Amino acid sequence: MIKIKMTKYLILFLTIIFTSCKGQTQKTNEKEEVKDPIAIIQENEKKATEKRSENIGELISTISFKVKTDNKKDYEDGFIPWASIENAKQDLPNLYEGDEIVIKENSVKVIIDYPLTNQYEFTITSNDGFSRKQLLSEINLHYFKLYEEEEKSATVKTIPIDKRTTMYNRNQTNGKYGIWGHDIADLVLSAIEVYKTSTGQIILILGIES
Repeated sequence: MIKIKMTKYLILFLTIIFTSCKGQTQKTNEKEEVKDPIAIIQENEKKATEKRSENIGELISTISFKVKTDNKKDYEDGFIPWASIENAKQDLPNLYEGDEIVIKENSVKVIIDYPLTNQYEFTITSNDGFSRKQLLSEINLHYFKLYEEEEKSATVKTIPIDKRTTMYNRNQTNGKYGIWGHDIADLVLSAIEVYKTSTGQIILILGIES
């Protein structure tokens, strides 16, 4: 009889400990799964700045982009040192040396990796090479395309600006490209790095800022 009672107490004791530990583990896991959205953006920004392009090929040139402005108060030299991605069409007429052929090759591959988890690539061709205006127009077109594809393929949708409470930045979505941190309106193009691979392919890496 005593043995039976002792066995019952032992089982009860072990059940309490197991249940308690299980509950504690579950709470810990739940805490680990919840990530601070601001911390995620900071981590992604850090990764973006650390990306290296040495393995792409030889850097053969860097193309700068700037837009003429009458705002001499903020821009003493009369030029904004970037072009808008969202409002590229408005910047095209005032794009510095916009018609200059800056790439003579007939085909280039463009890589967009900011602010994306999975990069987006596209190829453009031209018999006469490429000017700044052509490049900015194509980049503008494809940014809108990829943001649209992201929204369609994501189950975690973009929170509208007027609904954002804890932070103003765009939340990370889980679509085809995993866009994080920035709406198109935040993005500007300051430069393009032109690389040539060992096979002669021309690849463009975009200097996108926010």
